[in-house]
Amino acid sequence: MKRLAIFIYFTLCGTFLSHSQDIKFLPEFTFGNRSIGYQHYIGYDLSKKWSINNITLFDTEYNNDNNNMFFIRNMLSYAINKSFKANVAFGVKNPGGFNTITLQYALNTKNFSLNYNIGTTYQNGFTLEQSLILNYSKRINTAYKFFTRLFTVMNTNLKYLDRGIQQLRIGIKKEALHVSLAINLDQFKKAEKTLENFGIAFKYNF
Repeated sequence: MKRLAIFIYFTLCGTFLSHSQDIKFLPEFTFGNRSIGYQHYIGYDLSKKWSINNITLFDTEYNNDNNNMFFIRNMLSYAINKSFKANVAFGVKNPGGFNTITLQYALNTKNFSLNYNIGTTYQNGFTLEQSLILNYSKRINTAYKFFTRLFTVMNTNLKYLDRGIQQLRIGIKKEALHVSLAINLDQFKKAEKTLENFGIAFKYNF
């Protein structure tokens, strides 16, 4: 019941915010063999140069809370030019609060987009953080598009992997609705602990 209440809370908050002017709200539910997950992106352009966004993720196993994962990040971005942004962020994730500064590079074409971030995160010490998002889509017919999305992030202290995440989506989208096969991989503590989740994801872009 507690897990269901958290899901409902995030969904209602996001839906409310999505009705505000010029706010992007992209929620996604994943139903996998190990766990159920919810994540969303909320973005707002303050001006042509400045923007803010929130990313929230919650993942829990069906039968227990031993491997609950959470991630909430609030970011302020400044567009240096068409391709580069400077980002400052703060938030909370297992096991506590963190702060991040990154430089972002973006490339966008008709069917393909690339987003790469590099910088530093402080959470019980400094780590090098890198993340990569690749999106590809191709129209199948007038109603449907094939798409694939790869997201990966790595935090390392240059000696070992502190935290790693990989998410792969392969599916079909019709207008704002995305349905896909989903693979989520997570690594913790020098990759001594790993979690895997395979299932189906549903995403809607408000």
